[in-house]
Amino acid sequence: MIHKDTIKMGTVLLVVAGIMFGCGSAIKELGLVFDDPATAGRPSPSFSTDIAPILVKRCAIAECHVVDGPHDIDLRTYDTLMKGGDEGAIVLVGDARESEIIEEIAEGKMPPEGPPLDAAQIQLIIDWINEGAENN
Repeated sequence: MIHKDTIKMGTVLLVVAGIMFGCGSAIKELGLVFDDPATAGRPSPSFSTDIAPILVKRCAIAECHVVDGPHDIDLRTYDTLMKGGDEGAIVLVGDARESEIIEEIAEGKMPPEGPPLDAAQIQLIIDWINEGAENN
């Protein structure tokens, strides 16, 4: 006889595995990589030149990620991005793979209106985070 707690735990593990592999497949489909951009020969992204324009144009729009927006996440400036939201940091410096902002963007959850960010834009954000998420 199988105990109901065993079934519940099995269900939880299946759901977690589905979530983990689901995100991974989106990353693979887009061709995103989490390597060292400098070693791979990609230029180092700049927050002011590369990252801020993407976030301001696509994410920090009316009623979205601005002051008093969803989850108190404001993506208009470096300082507010790095502050994170109600649940803490969304950028883990040096670790794009574990950064919530990448998860939400790569899975196509953000931005909810309009087309998703393209792979090149997402890769810039990944590279910027992995290189230290500097205010440059």
